[in-house]
Amino acid sequence: MSFLDSIVGIGRSALGFLGGSGIGNTLARTALLGYALNRVNKSMNKDNKGIQDKGTTVTLQADTQHKVPVLYGSAFVPGKIIDAQLSSDNKTMWVAVVLCEKTGNLIDGTASAISFNEVHIDGFRLGFQSDGVTVENIYDSDGNSSNVWSGLIKVYPFNDGSNNATSFTSETSGNSTSASSLMPGWTSSHTMNGLVFALVRLEYNKTQKLTTVGSNITFKLTNTMTKPGDVLNDYMQNTTYGAGIASNEVDIV
Repeated sequence: MSFLDSIVGIGRSALGFLGGSGIGNTLARTALLGYALNRVNKSMNKDNKGIQDKGTTVTLQADTQHKVPVLYGSAFVPGKIIDAQLSSDNKTMWVAVVLCEKTGNLIDGTASAISFNEVHIDGFRLGFQSDGVTVENIYDSDGNSSNVWSGLIKVYPFNDGSNNATSFTSETSGNSTSASSLMPGWTSSHTMNGLVFALVRLEYNKTQKLTTVGSNITFKLTNTMTKPGDVLNDYMQNTTYGAGIASNEVDIV
């Protein structure tokens, strides 16, 4: 069995395997990918008594209103799937999830820093092996643990672009590889500049109920930019997500 064994008519292109390296082209994959993955999820969990779900092929227009959030302080941020790649045997799925924008400097000139604290998939917090990227245990909201997904999921966080690999604050080691060296189909032109994101690798395992990428991938992130003055100054002057006001027009007292 594989991620796609029970889906007929949803080809690889319907899962978001579209060309183009720009962030605009990449974000356009999200709606189509979400639909296809929903079909997989329904098919794998439905007791269809031998009746095969024929699926469908759908073409959707790009969502020009899709936005990447800006994070100040600490929050749980749902990942937005912008790209996916499936292995030739349909058993390994890679997904790229964008989380937020990289913010600017504090008023004193210190660069703000965004850190990865936790990651949750379908409500379970993931705990890692010694490499800091491979899942060892999962935890529910009551703290109960299980190793049913041990070795089946790997999470690679990045802070401000594909070449800025980072680690979870809970781990002593972690990701040190560029995104283009990990994500199938990506090259050095997939820069992801100015974005905080993660790559997630999942191995299909029906016995352990790991048959989809999950409808809810959430990361707990913390930004060192927390003070109202720093936040307002950053938002007023930033030319990507803010007002783009020139520094000489901002009176800081």
